[in-house]
Amino acid sequence: MRSSGPRSLRFLLASALFASTLLAAALFPVPAAQAQAQSQERMVSKQEFIEKLGNSQPAQSQPQGIRLRGPGGVKSGAQTAQAPKEIAIAIHFKYDSTELADEFSRDQLREAGEAFSSDELRGLAFEVGGHTDALGADAYNLDLSVRRAQAVKDALCRGSQVDCGKLLVKGYGKSQPVAGNDDEAGRALNRRVVFKRLD
Repeated sequence: MRSSGPRSLRFLLASALFASTLLAAALFPVPAAQAQAQSQERMVSKQEFIEKLGNSQPAQSQPQGIRLRGPGGVKSGAQTAQAPKEIAIAIHFKYDSTELADEFSRDQLREAGEAFSSDELRGLAFEVGGHTDALGADAYNLDLSVRRAQAVKDALCRGSQVDCGKLLVKGYGKSQPVAGNDDEAGRALNRRVVFKRLD
């Protein structure tokens, strides 16, 4: 009886590699921040902009099933406050630059431009808020966030029928993180542009 030799060895090595990959995935799952960063990389559609920022009722600050009450059974002002109408998008810039880095970002801005040009959003005012990660000095990041928010506004004004007088640019630098800055996944979440309705 002849042994298959190298073929058996290749099969054993491939099986061992596959098993070690499965074991690594089980022992070292994708960090939550990285998974969240990957989910944020989806394209936000024109329709989603309109639904989140339009004249429909804003989302409640508390889930519908939870009813919090203050003294005497009366809801406090904080509890009845509406959540702000805003939406965050991922826009990739070249390193230390206001130049868009990829086609994903250009496509995302086209979707935003179509939404802000729509009948539902055209007459409304919005803040274009720039946010950075925590790498670098506060003052530098604040300036970079303003310049990137301005670059987004300029791109929207060039590429669509947006009322530029209704877009206010504001930079937040690294002051409002939505994730940790200890790894790239968290930093990627913090580098974002947020459109907030002003009314």
